Amino acid sequence: MSVTERDDVEYVCIYAPFEGDDGAGFRVGYSGVTSIRIVKRHGPMDWIPYVEVWMGDQLHAEAAQHQCSWVQFKPAQVSA
Repeated sequence: MSVTERDDVEYVCIYAPFEGDDGAGFRVGYSGVTSIRIVKRHGPMDWIPYVEVWMGDQLHAEAAQHQCSWVQFKPAQVSA
């Protein structure tokens, strides 16, 4: 498995429950979310992609990427 770390995530919907709810959606620029990143974490057998939701310099939420039902990336920057 090839895991690529990315910092160009715009929106993520995590269906893993947080404190008894049904999941949460996060979008950069709303409700204090400043960035969403995909990072590599060492799992029991190999690297696992994790999604981190940041509010300023505080990690607000994290989940393994396989617990996300939707990950949307920012549009590609096209140079003129």
